[in-house]
Amino acid sequence: MTTLNKTIKRETKSNYRGRHIIIQLEPCGIIRVKEKGLRTWYETSIEAVFSMAGKAYAEKIRQERKLNRKNKKLS
Repeated sequence: MTTLNKTIKRETKSNYRGRHIIIQLEPCGIIRVKEKGLRTWYETSIEAVFSMAGKAYAEKIRQERKLNRKNKKLS
């Protein structure tokens, strides 16, 4: 894996409110995002994004298990 030594900026294909998303990774551990054509950048730490992804995954697993238990009771 390559170490991030300089700022990298990429435009995604996904849309948010009809605009492409611009993502910027900075070597200090910050992720910045904005809508293309707008000036406002939103930033957070890589640790916060990782934590949020873990919580979302755990919630997805919880919902799947809940649905499986419900289906077993109905069978």
